[in-house]
Amino acid sequence: MKFKGKVSAWFYVLVIGTALFYLPLIFVFLFVYQNIFALAMLLISLIAIEGFCVPILLRNFVQLQQGEAVVVFGWIQKRIPYQEIVTFSETNSPTSSLAASFDRIEIKCKNNSHIMIAVTEKERFFEEIGKHISKH
Repeated sequence: MKFKGKVSAWFYVLVIGTALFYLPLIFVFLFVYQNIFALAMLLISLIAIEGFCVPILLRNFVQLQQGEAVVVFGWIQKRIPYQEIVTFSETNSPTSSLAASFDRIEIKCKNNSHIMIAVTEKERFFEEIGKHISKH
């Protein structure tokens, strides 16, 4: 079963705002200062930032498969075997995670690691992952 990742408005503002911030700078360094080095640095940093963020908008989901949950978050993919999961609960923690929303789910594992995700159908996700965990 596949659950779409939740993306909050602040993440869209970050992605679009970054591009809008860079565009006037690119224009200035291209036409006013004609500084190719500065222009190249701006373009490289814009491509790096957007190259990380845009795939999160396109590839952001959790797939509950036989034996494991697969979290896909942009370029990142993480597999979590069900037998490793100790607990899962709601959280609004702002710490670094595989989530583009603060309406998160924290999954704690046996090896004291944890991962935070955000899905659009949180209650249904809790039901389905609970079924998978109870089998293990």
